[in-house]
Amino acid sequence: MADTNTDQLTAEDLARLSDGELRTLFVDRLTEETANQGAAWTPADLAYQFQQAFTTVQTRLGDIFGSYGELGDALTAATTALTQGREDGGLMQFVLLFLLSVGIGWAAAHFASPRRRPPPAGANDAAVPLSRKLRVMALSLSRDGAEMVIFAVIATTVFMLLGGADPRDRVAFAFYLAAILIMRVVSGGMRAYLSLPAPAYRIPAFDDPSARRLNTTILFATALGAFGFFTCSLFGVLGVTGDAHYLFLTSVGLALAGGLAAAFVINRGALSEALLADDPRSYRGRIARSYPWLLATAAIVLWLAALVSGLLGFVPLFGAALFTVVLGLTLPPVDAVLGREVRGLEEPIPAAITRVVRLGLWVAAIFALTVAWRVNFLGAADDASVGALIMRALTEVAVVVLLAYATWESLRIWLDKKIADENEAFAAEQGDLAEMEIGGAGMSRLGTLLPLIKRTGQAIILVIVSMMILSSLGVDIGPVLAGAGVVGLAIGFGSQTLVRDIVSGAFFLIDDAFRQGEYIDLGSVKGSVEKINARSLQLRHHRGALNTVPFGEIATIQNYSRDWAIMKLRFRLAFDTDLEKVRKLLKRTGQELLDHPDVGEDFIQPFKSQGVIEVDDYGLVISTKFMCKPGKQFLIRRHAYAAVQAAFAENGIEFSTPEVRVAIEDEDEESRNQRAEKQAAGAAALKHQLRQEAAEQQGSTGGSGSSSGAG
Repeated sequence: MADTNTDQLTAEDLARLSDGELRTLFVDRLTEETANQGAAWTPADLAYQFQQAFTTVQTRLGDIFGSYGELGDALTAATTALTQGREDGGLMQFVLLFLLSVGIGWAAAHFASPRRRPPPAGANDAAVPLSRKLRVMALSLSRDGAEMVIFAVIATTVFMLLGGADPRDRVAFAFYLAAILIMRVVSGGMRAYLSLPAPAYRIPAFDDPSARRLNTTILFATALGAFGFFTCSLFGVLGVTGDAHYLFLTSVGLALAGGLAAAFVINRGALSEALLADDPRSYRGRIARSYPWLLATAAIVLWLAALVSGLLGFVPLFGAALFTVVLGLTLPPVDAVLGREVRGLEEPIPAAITRVVRLGLWVAAIFALTVAWRVNFLGAADDASVGALIMRALTEVAVVVLLAYATWESLRIWLDKKIADENEAFAAEQGDLAEMEIGGAGMSRLGTLLPLIKRTGQAIILVIVSMMILSSLGVDIGPVLAGAGVVGLAIGFGSQTLVRDIVSGAFFLIDDAFRQGEYIDLGSVKGSVEKINARSLQLRHHRGALNTVPFGEIATIQNYSRDWAIMKLRFRLAFDTDLEKVRKLLKRTGQELLDHPDVGEDFIQPFKSQGVIEVDDYGLVISTKFMCKPGKQFLIRRHAYAAVQAAFAENGIEFSTPEVRVAIEDEDEESRNQRAEKQAAGAAALKHQLRQEAAEQQGSTGGSGSSSGAG
């Protein structure tokens, strides 16, 4: 087209256009009008639309409830339409045929699939595992499903064979058979969910009286709704239409919603207890107490929402409202049971699987609700409504969270298992930690890096999930990433020390300068590496002090725990010791230490003599040495000292001890006599003093005894 401006097109111009050009022009004009309407939208438009909807609902409700006087005539017309053209007793004949068909179908289903009670759970019913309960529940559901199929097929066949030729009878039979099937579905589901025949296999935390009361009230409300709705549908087929038909439909819906709300309120104690599921946390207790009232409110509100949607000209989604209530009744108690199951599991893999299943149930529930409420969240974003966009965002967020959680749980379980294996191997290699002082061998390089990998993986998953959630919510993450880059650059310039610490730590780990558990000396502090973070490491001194050192402040590292350790021992012997004999004894002692069951495998080079390395004032200093695994030298030293001492004692070799010798000149006989007299006099004086003290002590003891006797 030469000119696409529709404001300037005349009738003659339009007549010259082909069909394809006209369609294109029409679509362009609609797109332009839609854009103009969107650009001119104001909050007043929303208020106006709300007012219009409120007026429409008010008018329609007035018309519907105003047709109450026509309800009797409508029911009479429906009855006439059902009985018109029949012979006398034709309606009763249909009723009897219906009851006969249903009875034969029930008997066939009952005898074809006899119901068996589950096997006894054992002495301790509470110990029945959840997996066994689920198997019993699945078996019950499959048996009920088979019975319903048999029932429907046999009942329909009998009805068609015995005279169901009238189209009106077939429609009525189909409607009421569907109502009975709905009753059987609800009954079978409640029977499996509540495990009425065998309370030990019950999944939710209901006691037996509460379970039976809940089953009875739910079945009563279901029967009221099912037979009421299908009766209303039958009346519609028979010609009852208009406001009278909608009044009957509204009354049945109100009765169903009220019945469900009453059932939830009546069973509020059991519902609260089921949601609590032995979890004493206060916030869960508050939720559990309000849970039945929330269900009752939801039943009324959802029925009103479905009713209003029908009054506004949309499809009244009563089935979606009912499905939402059923989901609210079953999912939270099941989630509570799964939570209790997770707290009771000790194995990490089953616990992780159960947690993922819990989250998966909620994601599946969100998806099922979107399908039930007919939200087209898979369509184009430009064509979707606000509700569809919200549900699409919620569904995408739920799926992302589920996949991220499953990925994290899998990664966490694998890393925790690896870390546990490394810790176990490290503990087995270290042996008795009380025997070591410094220099014990550290973990493997993998054991050192695994905790860092775990924290890094957690951070990466968190960042990716956050970005995906923002994208699902409609946030353009491009500017967010750009802003994060600018902020990161600013932080980098402002925190150069932090960057230096992180980069230095990365290079230290790449160089494998130290590992967790190794004993290192950094100059200012030393100790065993206890924990490694992104910017620092923690050293535990062998006397207990814990030091935190940033990586950027480390200049040199002296590692005492790599490869091997050498220890030298010195022994001081007398000058007249046979050195060759000592050498042979030390060699034999070294061989005995190699054969020792506790320390023999820790040697790298045996205990041996290095000969005399020093001669001092007190004897000959002999040096010995051995090479062993890091951290084992102190235990070996203790055994080496004991073995050398025993070998020297057996062979008459004595250790040299420091002595101080004082030379005194000879005294004459007179001086010796005087010294002897003085010593004798001193001894006599000491004996005399001791006798006096003994006599005084006896006198005081006797005086005390006399006083006591006089008293």
